[in-house]
Amino acid sequence: MSDDSNFRLPAVDRAMSLFELLASSPRGLTLSELSRKLAIPKSTTHYLVHTLVTRGYVERGANRQFLLGLRLAAVAEASLADFNLRSLIVPYLREITGRTNLTSTAAVLRGAEAVVIGKIRSLQDNRGGGWLGAHIDLHCTAQGKALLSTMTDEKLDKLYEGRELGRCTSNTISSLAALKAHMAQVREDGFSVNDQEHVLELRAVAVPIVNLGGGYVIAISVRGNLQDIPTSRIRQLGKELMFVAGDISQQFAGEI
Repeated sequence: MSDDSNFRLPAVDRAMSLFELLASSPRGLTLSELSRKLAIPKSTTHYLVHTLVTRGYVERGANRQFLLGLRLAAVAEASLADFNLRSLIVPYLREITGRTNLTSTAAVLRGAEAVVIGKIRSLQDNRGGGWLGAHIDLHCTAQGKALLSTMTDEKLDKLYEGRELGRCTSNTISSLAALKAHMAQVREDGFSVNDQEHVLELRAVAVPIVNLGGGYVIAISVRGNLQDIPTSRIRQLGKELMFVAGDISQQFAGEI
């Protein structure tokens, strides 16, 4: 039997052990206490704790003690929320894929990216990508643009402050001004299109889902090659997704 310890990263092991120690010590632990309990040098403990403090996963308390930070709780809460959303959305994705014979996905906004939380692959789709948990660009994917369309121009300015819009293909929108103009069209249409903007020979259509309180929280999409989604089919797919999105919004307004 192989020794699993040969495949474990010491730095990750130490960070996980530190989290577990702090979770079992609500009053917090000092640097010396952490060093002793982790059985690692104080200098190594200092670098580990400093890194986690700067990321918000550990906080410095009174009397030189360290406690779990709010960022860790936020990550755990987001993961649980994504799981709940996925359980609600997957039956609808199956329905969409069954009706359109296209791969369907669901994604949520996470900072300046979208994260895939649900996917039902069409039997005729042999492409990879878009796996659960995948982080995807906003400006060059249908799901991302659907989510961006819910933002004001001021929010877009803030989101992309200091960021470049990476060019994936010759069709990719690569300037913020062009993206804002495109978002205006997406809002008018009610759906977004990725026309070979992320990967050549691939198209996708997406819509945002809004709850009754007015907050856009998720985007659903379909994807296929140029034969699966000819330009003549785009608007019809957009209308179908908008209908499903409205149904989801009405039924799960109090849950998502």
